[in-house]
Amino acid sequence: MNNPTVRRVLVVTTVVGATLGGGIAVAAWTSTGSGTAGAKAGTAAAPATGTVDASALTTGLLYPGGTGDAKLLVHNPNPYPVAVTRVAAGTGAPTGSGGAGTCTATGVSWILQTPPANTVPAGGTATLTLPGAVAMSTSSDDGCQGAVFTVPVTVTVSS
Repeated sequence: MNNPTVRRVLVVTTVVGATLGGGIAVAAWTSTGSGTAGAKAGTAAAPATGTVDASALTTGLLYPGGTGDAKLLVHNPNPYPVAVTRVAAGTGAPTGSGGAGTCTATGVSWILQTPPANTVPAGGTATLTLPGAVAMSTSSDDGCQGAVFTVPVTVTVSS
């Protein structure tokens, strides 16, 4: 390869070949296209509530004219965690059982709660203690002494 013309042709051919090959590679890596994608949103399932064993209620006991604590078990059926943002009075009247006598007029009512961040894990449960969430009026039956009350509530959650 002592011939300078052949050497120049080889160099030029190599440079042109490398440039064209590189251009094709760049075009292949930077190409774009357009189209549509599909996704489907899930539907949020309503949280469920349950009662907590009365033996867990050790503070904030109710008495006529006072307020007491409430414990609430919240179940999250969703595949993602949720935060309890509000607990309001539900449909139906509070009931009392296990008191010193007849407890028909319970005088018990729910006080709207907007608890601090209480996360319920995906598919899991959490027990919330809500201080001062239940009130008892002075019109409660005397037989309500020592009763355990069930108060219907509606729980609002957000993801």
